[in-house]
Amino acid sequence: MTANNAKALLAKLQSDHALANELKNSKDEAEFLVKAKKHGYEVSIAEFKKATEELKESHSKSGQLSDEELEKVAGGLSLVGVDYAFTAVQTTKK
Repeated sequence: MTANNAKALLAKLQSDHALANELKNSKDEAEFLVKAKKHGYEVSIAEFKKATEELKESHSKSGQLSDEELEKVAGGLSLVGVDYAFTAVQTTKK
């Protein structure tokens, strides 16, 4: 188990959304480790958490938003829904 394995797993998770979802849906840390090992990544939870924190720090220093920051600003209205509602109101007034 090395920190390089944890960093490699993080890199893979950024491009492989199916694997990311599989690991995200783990019931506990033990299941997470089993699934990661199944895909060829032998890591410890401590190594994975440390690599995740390092990645977050590097993203915040580069001006990119972290996952937590993205969750805080995510949301809003669907422009398609707003446009549709506006069109429906205009149509009924004619």
